[in-house]
Amino acid sequence: MKNIWKNVEKSKTTYIALISILLVFVMPILFNLFHLGRTNRIIWLFFIINIFFAGFIGWFTRKYQLSFYNLVIFPVIFVISVLVKYGRYGYFLAGIYLVLSILIYFLFEKEK
Repeated sequence: MKNIWKNVEKSKTTYIALISILLVFVMPILFNLFHLGRTNRIIWLFFIINIFFAGFIGWFTRKYQLSFYNLVIFPVIFVISVLVKYGRYGYFLAGIYLVLSILIYFLFEKEK
């Protein structure tokens, strides 16, 4: 079991996936728990926090020279959550997150 956990700790892709799951599934629950309305959830979570995280993924992927496919993890997890509980506007947001990640990825050059 320790060997499996060590591999998970070394994998930056796993960190991206875990933070994505946290933002997509746990944060909306926390917003509801603190009685923050739908408008606050959409503005703060979907437009501010998630857009910042999408940009971070682009930078993180480029900095650590991870596979380009790491940029797709967050939008795919977001689309899964949209299928489960949100409106159609979520599909557009997933596209925005993906495009932003790709733009940030290509904005930063490889570090030597």
